[in-house]
Amino acid sequence: MFKSPFRNFQQTDIIAALIVATILGVGVVSNLKNPISTRGLLQFDVKGERAYGNGYTDARSVSYAKSFFNDNPHIKTLVLQNMSGTQDADQNLRIAREIRRRGIETHLESGSRIASGAVDLFLAGTRRTIACGAAIGVHSWSAGELYDAQDSYFDDRRGIHERFLRDMGIDTDFYVFTRDAARADDIHILTDDEIRRFKLTTEPHECSE
Repeated sequence: MFKSPFRNFQQTDIIAALIVATILGVGVVSNLKNPISTRGLLQFDVKGERAYGNGYTDARSVSYAKSFFNDNPHIKTLVLQNMSGTQDADQNLRIAREIRRRGIETHLESGSRIASGAVDLFLAGTRRTIACGAAIGVHSWSAGELYDAQDSYFDDRRGIHERFLRDMGIDTDFYVFTRDAARADDIHILTDDEIRRFKLTTEPHECSE
């Protein structure tokens, strides 16, 4: 039976674990009590045809990722292990599109913990698989008072992200779901039913909760 690694925490611990740059529309989970920690900037470690990813992304991560892929053209699968999110949503999507352009698959192990912008990197995989026990955290990228403003900036952000989901073959309703699942200062761990509902994997995902 799958149990979220967050369910033993008090709500205040979870809220304290989420650092959000609300104006930029980004989020990074960061707290020593939280299994999803920042772990520094994005880094890949190569083992055979697999690359194991940890850390968060920012504007510097695009050049790092491109150089890594160029230097390791044999990589077929990215295994995302402990990835807390991004500090630059636009650049994070550039990395995701690079993953898709290169035809790389993505996988989450049973101990994988990813959240926020790291979810987009997972969705970029041409083949996406999730082992039972992996945790995927989502939330709104803007604070409530900014979200409620409904100005053109946030409309533009929604359009950008929905276009990305559409290009990845993911139902654009997933954007609205993640926006409403938790505020920017909170986090929601996807259930197995939700993973199946939005077809986040390309293979059958059968886990009992």
